[in-house]
Amino acid sequence: MMMRAVLAFALAAGLSITAARAEDRSEQIVAVEPHAGAFVVPVVLNDVLTAKFIVDSGAADVSITEDMVSALMKSGTMTGADLLGDKAYMLADGTMLQGKIYRMAKVRIGGMVMENVTVRIASANSSLLLGQSFVRRLKSWSLDNARQVLIIN
Repeated sequence: MMMRAVLAFALAAGLSITAARAEDRSEQIVAVEPHAGAFVVPVVLNDVLTAKFIVDSGAADVSITEDMVSALMKSGTMTGADLLGDKAYMLADGTMLQGKIYRMAKVRIGGMVMENVTVRIASANSSLLLGQSFVRRLKSWSLDNARQVLIIN
């Protein structure tokens, strides 16, 4: 009934039906900030560890450091049982790496929580990446460069 009322209002006001549907869906808007030619967004891991991650749709998985794994293990929010095994990765320059992968119970960005996300463990000096193991599970997402926000649907 509510959708019919919205559509009737939209048609009476001369709006398109697609515009009315766009207003009906919920979206999360999260501020991002420029960093080294990319955008970073605050990410909370297992409700205990917060860090800024590069939004990287070219990365296969979310990438965290060994130090972060240690901190999560000490907090009791990650255990050896979360280890999924090893995985081969190809970097942008063609270099192949082996990396351990874990299951992260919760990854939160703004009000959006994603459960059971695969994360790759990288060396201590590596960048934190918000990769495909998170973003491919979203219905849609985009970066608004002018407003410097990540829009998640």
